[in-house]
Amino acid sequence: MTKTKRKGLSHRERMAMAQTTAGISFWVDLRKGRLSRYTIQKRVKKAIALLFRYIILISLGFVILTPLLKLAKDALTDPSALASKSSVWIPQKVSTIFFEMSMTKAVLNYWPSLCYTLATTTVLTFFQVLSTGLAAYSFARLNKGKMKIVSKILFAMVIFTIVVPSDCIMLAQFSTFRSFDLFGIIRALTGSGINMTKNMASMLVLAATGMGVKSGLYIYILRQGIRGLPYSIEEAAFVDGAGFLRTFFQIVVPSASGSILTVSVLSFLWNYTDVYYNSLLNQNTLQLAYNYHQLQGNIRWPIGNAAKMHAVWLNLINEENPYVQNASISACALLVVLPLLILYCFVQKRFVQGAARSGLGGD
Repeated sequence: MTKTKRKGLSHRERMAMAQTTAGISFWVDLRKGRLSRYTIQKRVKKAIALLFRYIILISLGFVILTPLLKLAKDALTDPSALASKSSVWIPQKVSTIFFEMSMTKAVLNYWPSLCYTLATTTVLTFFQVLSTGLAAYSFARLNKGKMKIVSKILFAMVIFTIVVPSDCIMLAQFSTFRSFDLFGIIRALTGSGINMTKNMASMLVLAATGMGVKSGLYIYILRQGIRGLPYSIEEAAFVDGAGFLRTFFQIVVPSASGSILTVSVLSFLWNYTDVYYNSLLNQNTLQLAYNYHQLQGNIRWPIGNAAKMHAVWLNLINEENPYVQNASISACALLVVLPLLILYCFVQKRFVQGAARSGLGGD
């Protein structure tokens, strides 16, 4: 290949070409006896180590993907072939009837539920990342003089929220939002507090005040990421007249984008799949994870109601059949997790980089 053509190649293509050329030259030199014994041993050890690495990675990938493959196999199997033991990973007869049935209003009510879940999860993620980011910036920077002791005490309380199980404060949280009051102002004006249960308002308050799902962990991750940033950039911004918030949004947020992306993905994931707070405070069946959790307890009636919508389904589906129930649950699970898999496909590279760097902090 000429030099002109090589210039048009990307860095990855040039590296692959160099490795291929090196591999060919190695085998040519080996056949002609030009290599020393030390070089041969070194290359053999490297090849064995690479082989073991691939074996471990493939094994881990198989273990991770096995549940998804099993769910896909059960969900795509035709109702007439569910009891067959001849197929393990590939359905004996493929059918999408369980996906179609799971999307109906009687089961998941999928499209309205998906729109509601994505909208509420996005809003919760925005408020949670904003509140935890401001808290993390405060802990990372406002730690000089008298504020240092206060910062350490408050950060210890943040770590305490990570360690203590959510069940320990479940009753206190429910009681607070059952009769919500803001410093006694609402009770003084109306005579009683506001009932904020069974709606999204309570979860928005938790997310905006840094007490949402896993907020303590997000504060810790962001604090570690912000601590690694040099002080000189922020000091230059302060000299130019920027305040605390302007410095945070224009300097810190772009510089700590890796940690912020990691926290954003984790926040979206845990808010999307959250059942605890949705069961305690929201209880809206349009939330996919909460609805799926309810279906696991008793899938028979939703299956029966969905089967009555189509004559073909009514002849094929028996809601009392445990194989049918298992296949329906598998289809529901795949439909619930599908948006998260699509999201991860787009952000996986930046997410892994941010997760690897977010734990590195310094002064």
